[in-house]
Amino acid sequence: MDSEREPEDREPVLARRSPFAPERKLCPRCLSPLAAANKDLWGFVPAEYLCPKCGYSGSVYLEKGPDDEEKR
Repeated sequence: MDSEREPEDREPVLARRSPFAPERKLCPRCLSPLAAANKDLWGFVPAEYLCPKCGYSGSVYLEKGPDDEEKR
């Protein structure tokens, strides 16, 4: 009976993202779209992104997919 427990609202939800779906890379500082500074070199060097608005430069970014716009 314990194994048939219903999930709570606070539990994380894992979703599989299609590798073919377009994704927008957003700046972690100002949330504007990022431009690619260099391409990912087959996993040896991480891709680097530049923000034209605030000047951020780095490999960390936020993703915004097509599902995020429908929820609002």
